[in-house]
Amino acid sequence: MLYDQAFLSKDQDELIEAQAGGHVYSYPAAVNIKNSVGREMMVTLLGRSGTHIQFTRPDGEEFVYPISSLDLAAQTLISKYPNDGIKNAVAHVDQESLEPIDNKTLADHHLTGMNEARMDLREELRLLRNYHLPAAETKSEKNTVIKDIKAIELKIRKVELKIAEHQSYLKR
Repeated sequence: MLYDQAFLSKDQDELIEAQAGGHVYSYPAAVNIKNSVGREMMVTLLGRSGTHIQFTRPDGEEFVYPISSLDLAAQTLISKYPNDGIKNAVAHVDQESLEPIDNKTLADHHLTGMNEARMDLREELRLLRNYHLPAAETKSEKNTVIKDIKAIELKIRKVELKIAEHQSYLKR
């Protein structure tokens, strides 16, 4: 990336700045970010990779955090900053894999995600049974909805098996 920047012409620099809305995004940068559950924090952004951001909190503690765990607005903002990588990434990744995230382990987050997927599927199933099936007018429409119901029921069973498998693995 630095190699490409070294050979940008003045016109290309102006084009990049114009695309960024006239704002040059660089590090360190004070930004207000919000995670996907709504927790908001003012941080000093130090860098980013394709999947993580590196920042310090106002108390000076440094973190590496997954971009996918930010809300959409924060992800959009972060994507405007250069992807220059993370300093000492190995140290942060090793530490991060051992420490809980928000007092939850990665396994807890995985289990929470599977439970949310199951709830979403159950809601989809409820809508199909209570609204789509009664609204179907022709036999082919009813058959299509019935097939969709069976497919959703199968997906729910698969997720429930994955949850049970995951829970039995955690008990070992």
